[in-house]
Amino acid sequence: MDITQIIQHPIFAVVPKPIYYMLAAYFIFKSLDFLTGLLKTWKKVSPYKSAIMRDGIIRWIGELIAIVLVLVLDLLFGFNFVLLGATLGLFLYKEGGSIAENLQTLGVNMPGIVGETIEKLNKEGERK
Repeated sequence: MDITQIIQHPIFAVVPKPIYYMLAAYFIFKSLDFLTGLLKTWKKVSPYKSAIMRDGIIRWIGELIAIVLVLVLDLLFGFNFVLLGATLGLFLYKEGGSIAENLQTLGVNMPGIVGETIEKLNKEGERK
């Protein structure tokens, strides 16, 4: 089975296009977060720890289970994919922040409010 057969599966005909695109964006963001995390270890900005990678993979599996659960709830209760859209939106927000944080750690100058927000959150995290 190739990717075009998977994409053309009848289940995807039920899913609205915006949700379909959000799901694709989620996988892209997740991959970018993983890659920028690896770049941090290759640049020796943060040490490689297999436990951190293992925990991240377990967390990702948990997120995938949550997405399936929310999809089932949307279908069962007829919420028209509102729950799934909100869940994917929150996951995209989280991953986007993680990517931005990784890039800043790698020395990439983040524009305006993105860099300021990351610095503010880092300072708040240090105080706790």
